[in-house]
Amino acid sequence: MKRKISALLAADIVKYSKLVAEAEEETVRRLADCRALFTDMTARHGGRIVNMVGDAVLAEFASSVDAVRCALDVQETTRSRNEAYPDDRRMHIRIGVTLADIMDKDGELFGDGVNIAARLESLSPPGGICVSQIVREQVAGKIAASFRDIGEQRVKNLPNPIRAYVIGAADATVSRPRKRAAAGRALAAAVLAAGGAAVIAAAVHWRGSGSITASAPATPATPPPAIAASGPHFDEAKVRALAARQSIPLPPSLKVLPAAAGMPHALTDYLGAWGGDQRWNKRGRQGILVVESIDEAGTAIGVYAQGVPLNTNTATENSARFVPFAAVVSDKGLHFAWGRSNYNFLLMPDGSLWGQLDSNNERGHFDLSIVLNRIE
Repeated sequence: MKRKISALLAADIVKYSKLVAEAEEETVRRLADCRALFTDMTARHGGRIVNMVGDAVLAEFASSVDAVRCALDVQETTRSRNEAYPDDRRMHIRIGVTLADIMDKDGELFGDGVNIAARLESLSPPGGICVSQIVREQVAGKIAASFRDIGEQRVKNLPNPIRAYVIGAADATVSRPRKRAAAGRALAAAVLAAGGAAVIAAAVHWRGSGSITASAPATPATPPPAIAASGPHFDEAKVRALAARQSIPLPPSLKVLPAAAGMPHALTDYLGAWGGDQRWNKRGRQGILVVESIDEAGTAIGVYAQGVPLNTNTATENSARFVPFAAVVSDKGLHFAWGRSNYNFLLMPDGSLWGQLDSNNERGHFDLSIVLNRIE
């Protein structure tokens, strides 16, 4: 585990559960757009997404300036998108930014800095950005933005008050610190499950895949193009039975939504669930992929789940995980990122998915492949 200084950005959507309750499919689609926006802006400003849990985002940057610029761009784009919706359907984001000495273990972050970023986010007004004093000092003169001093704030689970400043949404009142117990985040995740990938916060902490070190199996040089299928196939009982046999955790609710009329087969054929007996390599993990919905723009919402390696150890014995994703589907396959790993799954002519995992961690780089069969 290494220590480092990083700027941390924490964000979530204001009253997300209310938006879901009022318009389930629309909100889940917009959540995917929001996640894609964070992914794009974070990369553009040289950062990385640490995790996305439900409607929450945690990102890491090399500097406070990069983090605040990313936050400003996200809020500006979100305000522009909100113009297409009535006031009661607008999706407002709260963002908190701090600079802290944190611990990094295979891409997962630990330390008070993570908690402080989340607490600052809870102090931000809807559509605004709340930063710590050290961030305010570091970006002064480098970013054209006005800062409003909201004084020292006492927040849950932190012994010392935080001096905080708000950027943007100047006419909004500063929020009171919100309770962020695990049960509350799990409840929000359960609401998300009604229309997309369900999340249990305690089950999606990514700890990397450093224990997988064997060479990758041979991969096709040029994978064949996908062929049209008859539409989404999904048998939840079979998916859960396979997951139980392989000790792979899954969210409490899964469902595959029908594709919109006229959507090309190149997209709709990815709807459904895939798994099987194969592993990423001889000692690797078994996986299950469920694609629950795809919109007309090719944004897929789903869940990827994995078990522990065949030869486990104390570091990996509790490492079975599932993660919700917002992926991009194109002629190059279905792509999403999890921690420091990039996953790409391509539909093959026989209806299976050829998957490729490209990952970097402290132990180096590895490149693996797997074939998953449709579960039906």
